[in-house]
Order: sequence, then structure tokens, then C-alpha cells
Amino acid sequence: MVMSLTAMMALTACGNHLTSQSSSAKTMPTQTMEHHAMNTTHTTKTIASRYDFNDTVSRLQSAFKDKNMTIFATIDHQHAAQQVDLDMQPAKVIVFGTPKAGTPLMKKDPHFALKLPLKVLVTETDGQVLVSFEDTHALIAGSQIDFDDVKDTLANAEKLIEKTVTQ
Repeated sequence: MVMSLTAMMALTACGNHLTSQSSSAKTMPTQTMEHHAMNTTHTTKTIASRYDFNDTVSRLQSAFKDKNMTIFATIDHQHAAQQVDLDMQPAKVIVFGTPKAGTPLMKKDPHFALKLPLKVLVTETDGQVLVSFEDTHALIAGSQIDFDDVKDTLANAEKLIEKTVTQ
């Protein structure tokens, strides 16, 4: 697939949303940021963690395991950058979920498989640990999935993330 320069720039802009956070965000409540790329709106929730970077990652991984979720991968972007002699802020993406919750959704809408498993980003910018994930309503937007289909699964994962890093 060949992407136009405009499309690549839009995707890059969407991926660089965390660099605009100010240092005063330390006490920010849950905030929703919208990113527009290729006529699609992606709504990402970003919340400040009350824990340091490593503790935040560890607490999230433990919380997912305690709820019998599978951690499919933890992607360490900072480590990958260091492998090619580049420097960047700490950033890890945890890819997690459970086939018990996801399979019925993918059966109802096969294209929903592109949105699963769930992902959460933990990053640290200017001493501030931020946790970002796609809002449940945004995740199901444009799919055949209704909120009633996910209120006891995906929506609960969102609540678990928020509770784990703020309490």
C-alpha cells in the first residue's frame, strides 16, 4: 500500500500528541484529546499517573493479570530507539485483552479485530507519567458494536486502567 505524504503527515501528527502536554498537567483530571487524521477522529484519554514510570507499568500489568487478562506484548519504544542509537522519553505500550470478551465482538463485526487487543501507552514527559488509551465510545464508533455489547468488558478495562494509576 502506498500512502500519500499528506496521509503520512496526518498519521505522524496523530502519533505525536503527547509532546504537547504541559508540565502543569501533573494535577490534570482525565482529559480527552481528539486527533484528526484522514477524516477520522480518534479520541484518546490521557490521565496523569500518581506513580513513577516503572511502577505505573508494573501496576497496570499486575491489574490485567489479576483480572485474568492476557498481556500479549509490552512494547518498549525507548529501548527500541536506543538499539538504533536514538534517544527518546520512556514509552511502553501494553497490549492486553481476553479472547472471552473479544471473540464475540469480532464475530459480530469482523473488522473490529483491527481494534483488538486493547492497548495502553505509558510515557514520561518532563517528569510527568501519562497513561493514554482509546476511549471505549471512540473504540466502537463506526463499528457494528453497541455500547451495551462492551459495557461489562471494554468499558470495565478503561475503568481498571484509571483506578490502577490514580488510586
